[in-house]
Amino acid sequence: MTTQPRPVVIGVDGSDANAGALRYGVEEARRTGAIVKLIHVVPDYVPISPMMPLTPSELTETGTAVLTHAEAQVRELAPDLVVEGWLHHGTRPVQLANAAEDAQVVVVGRDNRPLLERLLRGDTAAGVAARASVPMVLVPADWTPAPPRGVVLVGVKSPSHSTALLGDAMALAAERRAKLVVLHAWKLPSGYDDIIESRVAADDWRRQSFDEMAALLAEWRVTFPEVEVEVRVVHDHPSFALVEGSLEADVVVLVRRAHGVPAATHLGGTARAVLRSAHCPVRVVPPNAVGPVPGLVLEQAGAIRK
Repeated sequence: MTTQPRPVVIGVDGSDANAGALRYGVEEARRTGAIVKLIHVVPDYVPISPMMPLTPSELTETGTAVLTHAEAQVRELAPDLVVEGWLHHGTRPVQLANAAEDAQVVVVGRDNRPLLERLLRGDTAAGVAARASVPMVLVPADWTPAPPRGVVLVGVKSPSHSTALLGDAMALAAERRAKLVVLHAWKLPSGYDDIIESRVAADDWRRQSFDEMAALLAEWRVTFPEVEVEVRVVHDHPSFALVEGSLEADVVVLVRRAHGVPAATHLGGTARAVLRSAHCPVRVVPPNAVGPVPGLVLEQAGAIRK
């Protein structure tokens, strides 16, 4: 019995910044055999005044036009895919996260507005990443399905939530037949960092970090023996190291931390910086993601996978 793949959800807003997300979402749907669900969110409030005579129905008409145009773009890119368009009303991050509850992934475009404007009016991608119950992928506007580099880059800070993070990254690398690069980086503010460097030999620190990463990866190597794994330990700010590493990667994988008030709406500073500046798509995994089981050897076509 064949199980229908869960849909690929793409948030569309009619802007040029959304073009890369459409292309990426189409490629994901092609790769996994899924249908595409396009979601456009219409604001649920309208500032009605003599200076701005807009009505809710006019906003809905505009939203429908945006959705229709996006559907046409997807059908032009991939005539063989099944495409559905859905119009939602409300706040973008909340509605996109809710719409993706039954999806395999939700794809959004990078918000290229100035930082101050994003702080004042909200950043859709960061809001979705902080709330979604499935992985969210943020895609630069100029992304195209060029020949893959064959690298999935995953940033690991600590053992906390590493099961969800490494499970997702390993499965993704296996699906793409790519190498998995596991990056661990840290750097304290200058004064404190100098003290640490003076007391801890760099080689000892790297060796200990390599041992910790090896322990986290041990059971995943059993589950995915075909995936080539490279561990990198660098003394640098994690956001800088990940952005630099993104130059050679097809996708960067991060995990959302389960902290903040409330926990479900918090996204760490490193993740925000990487979302804003990475040179490739960035995939943010929720900490409670249910994926492969570490150490499990799967049975395929009557034979044990070795």
